[in-house]
Amino acid sequence: MMNIAIVEDDEYIRNSVVQFLSMQPEFNRIYNYGSVEVYLESRAVPDVLLLDIELPGITGLEGAFIIKQKNPSVNILMLTVYEDKERIFKALQAGATGYLLKNTPLPKIKAAILDAADGGVPMSPIVAKKVIAFFAAKPPVTESAGNEQLTTRETEVAHLLINGDTYKQIAWQLHISPDTVRQHIKNIYRKLQINSRVQLINEFR
Repeated sequence: MMNIAIVEDDEYIRNSVVQFLSMQPEFNRIYNYGSVEVYLESRAVPDVLLLDIELPGITGLEGAFIIKQKNPSVNILMLTVYEDKERIFKALQAGATGYLLKNTPLPKIKAAILDAADGGVPMSPIVAKKVIAFFAAKPPVTESAGNEQLTTRETEVAHLLINGDTYKQIAWQLHISPDTVRQHIKNIYRKLQINSRVQLINEFR
């Protein structure tokens, strides 16, 4: 069972999300905060954090970076009204795992949380289209700054990771075990000198 947190200054939205998630059997505790400052003071380390962008004091984009520096294991899902490319990519660069719009139905927010915890990169459809369109024309990542090339299979795994597939989905598509997928990802991260899926996405920029 997972612990979830939400940082949202709109009390109505925050309470609606908390109330819904509290009724879901997959989740243990639901923490809620009105600002990044209060979240940081709590020292909570949830499995998944829903984070608004436009917040009083420290913004969500600034907060995402700070939170990931303190606790890299936290999966951050931006939950915002903004769908412009600048904020989307700033959020990913700051360490966000996914990007959802506030008009996302509550059951889909739940599904996104579970997806993020399983290694996915959940995004609202309109956001995903913008990300895919941006990266579609980019060449594949084949070597790192140290000139250590990825193998053909590692490149396949990298593309599927960027597309948002979970470890289990990658294993199914490539007819390999999830443990083999994890080993490939470990090798990819080592060769590219990165440590997250978001950094892998940035390799295509």
